[in-house]
Amino acid sequence: MFHFLCKSILHHGRYAAALSSAHRLFSFQHSPSIITLRFFISTLENPNKQSFAASYLIIKFGFSPESALSASKHLNFKTPDNPDLVIHMFQHYGLSQEQIFKLVKKFPRVLSCKPEKTLLPKLKFFHSKGMSGNDIAHILCAHPCILNRSLENQIILNFNFLVSLLESNDKTIAAVKRYSPILYHKTDIYLKPCVDILEEYGVPQKHIASLVYRSPRSVMMSPNHLRRIVETVREIGCDPLKPHFTTAVMVMGLLSKSGWERRLGVYKSWGWSEEDVLAAFIKEPWCMMTSDDKIMAVMDFLVNNMDCEPSFIAKNPYLLKPGLKTTFIPRASVAQFLLSKQLIKTRPNLVTLFLCSEKLFLKKFVNCFDEAPQLLKMYNVKLNL
Repeated sequence: MFHFLCKSILHHGRYAAALSSAHRLFSFQHSPSIITLRFFISTLENPNKQSFAASYLIIKFGFSPESALSASKHLNFKTPDNPDLVIHMFQHYGLSQEQIFKLVKKFPRVLSCKPEKTLLPKLKFFHSKGMSGNDIAHILCAHPCILNRSLENQIILNFNFLVSLLESNDKTIAAVKRYSPILYHKTDIYLKPCVDILEEYGVPQKHIASLVYRSPRSVMMSPNHLRRIVETVREIGCDPLKPHFTTAVMVMGLLSKSGWERRLGVYKSWGWSEEDVLAAFIKEPWCMMTSDDKIMAVMDFLVNNMDCEPSFIAKNPYLLKPGLKTTFIPRASVAQFLLSKQLIKTRPNLVTLFLCSEKLFLKKFVNCFDEAPQLLKMYNVKLNL
């Protein structure tokens, strides 16, 4: 196909100089389609910066002609030199071809960035802090607008603020990967005021650091909104000194009012009062983030298969965390077998049975019996199901 393109280009004598550009374009793509070749030829017949950029996007990155023409309106290169340098720079810092494709598909304008002025300083900084190519790709693909933000006045200041709080480059990188805007919004708009509010309510710094590490989005909201959430969580009865306080703040920040009301209705359908729900929330805030379907499935299993009272679950909301197929059914099958063979006299405590570690479960309910091989086989079959 490339030879066909060459002949077509040479047929237009005044475009023969474009042959080297064509070679560089198609060397990145193994098998350009007839549509792509024709589009490139039409580009040569109607030269302008948009049509060349569109050809580049189609040939190197698989854009459709329509999306390429739309994206090319914001690109300002007439030769492959600048975009090729951008690609090379990303490759130098460890991004794979697939990751570069993903970034360009999401943010075509990156190909018009000035590599030495815009990209290199940021890539050098990320690399110097211990970010791998995968880390950089994850951050840029999630929020490519970070490339347009000030390195000195935003990115470096935010990174240093996070390091001072989290006391680790690795933890800071992990937090940034979870929510990249934390790295480029000015600290005095969201991050610092939100941290100050939590400190004002007596939340220990290590718990604040844990919140920022686990859910950086929680400190990237309007400070006034965070204050209302913190006040609500405290009024419910959560102690700011306890680790669950920041978890409750995180859940309240993620859950809409309608979502809270819907979840409340699901629990009430099993006989819980609103006071039961709030008490469960104080013990295990994540119970309000459990999906409606999972709540219904777990409650049905525990109440109807394990003869468990709904009130017991309300007092032990941690029981809503394990998976039905990965924990409840396999472990319940083992307990039922032990009871049927009279290897145990009474049903095990459900908290112990379902919440203990895998290692402790096997030690306590499988390996200590002569029937261990049969129990283990049954257990594994249920797990595989």
